[in-house]
Amino acid sequence: MSGVQVLDVVLLAGDDVDEWLRRRRAEYLPGAVDRGMVEERLWRAWTGPDTVAVRILWSLPDSGAFFAARAAAGADPRVAAFWAYTDEIAKDRDRHVLEPVADVREEVASS
Repeated sequence: MSGVQVLDVVLLAGDDVDEWLRRRRAEYLPGAVDRGMVEERLWRAWTGPDTVAVRILWSLPDSGAFFAARAAAGADPRVAAFWAYTDEIAKDRDRHVLEPVADVREEVASS
């Protein structure tokens, strides 16, 4: 996998997950797609008896596309409104921006 991957992790109460996913799909996803983000995977993982971690893996072609998407998100009040709603109900959230350094298989083969 090349380019830039963004991993969003949102920890929610189990009762809040379905509504949060519905609102993410309706309020956040269309703008993210317009900003060039591709949703690669979406996971739901129970982390306790009443908490769920939602993990969303996005991809963008390169770091320039990531920074362009980030700038466009900063100018869109709908993005701020969605994350404000998320912060009201989320127990925690984090975003990891990942860019491959090298193909690990090539590094192992050349060692």
